[in-house]
Amino acid sequence: MEQSDIVDQLQSCGAISNGAFLLPNKSIVKEWYVPAKAFQYPPLCRKLSYEIVKHFWDMDVQVVISARIGSLPFAAEIARQLEARLLWRGRTDSVFYDTLAIHSGDRAIIVDDILMDDITPYKAIGREILTQDARLIGIASLIDLTSRKTPLNVRQISVLKREMQEITSESPTIIEDRA
Repeated sequence: MEQSDIVDQLQSCGAISNGAFLLPNKSIVKEWYVPAKAFQYPPLCRKLSYEIVKHFWDMDVQVVISARIGSLPFAAEIARQLEARLLWRGRTDSVFYDTLAIHSGDRAIIVDDILMDDITPYKAIGREILTQDARLIGIASLIDLTSRKTPLNVRQISVLKREMQEITSESPTIIEDRA
């Protein structure tokens, strides 16, 4: 898919909104992203997932890890296309949902809906991968808002690269933290 087609489809389903949005860090940006609105349409989710899968097809990925609940439909479709196992985060203190685990020798990718400069959500997953003698080979996302490559030293693939553009506004929409 061409980048312009991807942007058009994400805007048409409401996954990209234009306006003035106040972020938790008090900055105001002109675009807001809600990837779940794209993931609710299986044909669109399948097309967007393929944009990730084609970069990992020849890398023998055995495990796809959803970094957040919001990225679970996206990660599930990527895992399906790669014929890989799927792991996801639980809401408890454990790294993965109860009874799910990564195994020694597994080759894994982490999938998130939006990739940002803060890699804190991925540190626990990365530690668990190393602890189990598995290998992290990449991180993937629908939208990449990073200003630099992540320090995880792995392949970083996104369907759409965007920059957060700060603006001024008298009445921005207030945005809460992502789950």
